[in-house]
Amino acid sequence: MTPYEAFKKYSVPADSVEDFCLKYHRREAFHDRGKDYMDYDLCDHEEEFEKWGFTFIPQGSSTTGCVVAYYGKTPNI
Repeated sequence: MTPYEAFKKYSVPADSVEDFCLKYHRREAFHDRGKDYMDYDLCDHEEEFEKWGFTFIPQGSSTTGCVVAYYGKTPNI
């Protein structure tokens, strides 16, 4: 199983990589570190998304207390 397949079970809804980071990063792990860190981390997530087709936040940094992954905005059907 590839990482892409393995993380699918942790997929959460978001409108963009930025929205994903803002919704699912714990405040202490993202917002409270300042704008420079937020910009760096967002860029890292965007590069990961472009390269691998998904990005994730580990459980210790997630607002849910679990791993969360973003695979892109789901189209309305």
